[in-house]
Amino acid sequence: MAKSVLVLITKPPYGFEEAFAGSRLALAMLSSGNVDKCNIILAGDGTLNAVATQKPEAVRMPSNMEALGDMVDFDAKVYCVRSDLLERVGEVETLDFIEMIDWAQAKKIIDEHDMVTTF
Repeated sequence: MAKSVLVLITKPPYGFEEAFAGSRLALAMLSSGNVDKCNIILAGDGTLNAVATQKPEAVRMPSNMEALGDMVDFDAKVYCVRSDLLERVGEVETLDFIEMIDWAQAKKIIDEHDMVTTF
């Protein structure tokens, strides 16, 4: 059984279920104690989950921001691939607990986990 899992979120926060499901799966793995370590990388369109000025109430959707923030309570990390975010929206305010990384760092983080699941 894997002791560490990385959740790679590649879909935007709204219009798809993947980001919602990925963030909740990561929380469930940590809160259940099924894994010792679980972190999240936001990549591609998934980097839009890091934007601090989201207004989920405008589209009547649950917020992924809270689930991502709850990861910090479990001493988990939420990373965002900076170049992917810049390519999509330029410089924007991001959630304060998000750690910006480049793809070289992302590859190293991926290698540090036993299993990677992509949403």
